[in-house]
Amino acid sequence: MDYSAFKVPYLAENQIKQQADLIRNKYWDKTIPVDIEKIIEINLGLSVIPLPGLHKNFGFDAFISSDWSYVYVDNDRYFDDTHYKRVRFSLAHELGHLILHQNIYQSLQINSVEDYYRFYDSVPKDQYSYLETQANKFAGYFLVPRNILQVEFAKLKMIKSNMLIKAGLKDVDDHVLIDYMVDDLAEIFNISSHAMQICVDNLDK
Repeated sequence: MDYSAFKVPYLAENQIKQQADLIRNKYWDKTIPVDIEKIIEINLGLSVIPLPGLHKNFGFDAFISSDWSYVYVDNDRYFDDTHYKRVRFSLAHELGHLILHQNIYQSLQINSVEDYYRFYDSVPKDQYSYLETQANKFAGYFLVPRNILQVEFAKLKMIKSNMLIKAGLKDVDDHVLIDYMVDDLAEIFNISSHAMQICVDNLDK
């Protein structure tokens, strides 16, 4: 299949957020962290399939089939607790493709890792980047409901500020304070600190 003319439709940030909020709120039990695997497997009926060598041989953490039946994840990372946060984000990322790119993926005819690699290898790199960026944004909004992040952010900011004052550190720059909070917020939502930093940076947007 020729992917050289592949184009990703533009999606505004608020469109991606709305879609993430809509699908999460339809199935979510309001607990944090969001149980992404339950939503994918129980509510949406997709099968999460650990695939040996997916990352080692192809460089991918996960991919979704064009018929929306399977989400394949790297076997080693799936069963390694040190990669649990990354796997959660990868699953939410693939859900983003299902919600945002359903028509696109159906035309790609991806049903194996070889199919996905052929697509990755031949699609224009700027278009692949747009596709992945949209799915990453979806994952961030899906796993980190912004109304709850705002509450947790305010609570933690007060706690950290009081700790610094007691330690004799006053007038700490907000950016320094936020950097001091990111790891704790990441633990609450069970995502990586890097992903949480992006969520916090866009909290007021």
